[in-house]
Amino acid sequence: MPDGLVSPALRIPQIFFGLSQTAGLVKTLNSLISQIGDVADPRSQWFMADNLITYGHTAGFREDCRFISAVQGARPKPMELAIAWRTHTLCWAAQSCLGLEGDYVECGTYEGYSMDVVLRYLDGLPRRRCWLYDLFDPSGSAGEGKRLPEHSPALYQKVKERFQNWTNVTVTQGKVPDVLHQAMPERIAFLHIDMNNPEAELGAMELLFNRLAVGGMVIFDDYGWTGYQDQKQAADKFAAKQGLSVLELPTGQGLMLKR
Repeated sequence: MPDGLVSPALRIPQIFFGLSQTAGLVKTLNSLISQIGDVADPRSQWFMADNLITYGHTAGFREDCRFISAVQGARPKPMELAIAWRTHTLCWAAQSCLGLEGDYVECGTYEGYSMDVVLRYLDGLPRRRCWLYDLFDPSGSAGEGKRLPEHSPALYQKVKERFQNWTNVTVTQGKVPDVLHQAMPERIAFLHIDMNNPEAELGAMELLFNRLAVGGMVIFDDYGWTGYQDQKQAADKFAAKQGLSVLELPTGQGLMLKR
């Protein structure tokens, strides 16, 4: 089996997060798979990336030309390619909300890759706006997520430049939820939450949920990851107050549907 998952146009590197011996793990897994007699059977498909291992699943997004084009257009880094299943989940949810009234919102934009793919997948999201929020250069204070490698004083401008060709995209720098009081949409159809911090994520939900259309979807990026259990608990508590629940997805994301 090659080092990576191959489709006619999309190659997904076998990257796992949070492990010190990722290369050794991948090598061992591929060695074990090579010993299974039916690996040549086209129905026997393995997926190994983003801390997810599946067998016998189609993972059809790997051959979805529309999705492949959106991913490639966003010029992904290897680690961004590795989260392709997560990114496709976002695209699916965003498309599912097109029939609803409201704009699209992401709290926790980082380098902008995820919403770059979503916008390309949805042909630029015509006739509505996309609102992106992030600190871009966190200081480590309370209510802020962890500092990631690309965080810097220059990141905000880089992200603005990334979306400069989309006139319907507003990139706002600031701490959520405080910055939402400065600028946020009246109605929301789709909401992506990825701030690596329970205080910030709960604050965003308390301000934005009432603006979410009935049938609108919320995707929590960190919901099902063991390292972010405080965020799961905060999301579950908030959902319960609304008479709702969050579905944990195999990708580690959480999905909540407003009704």
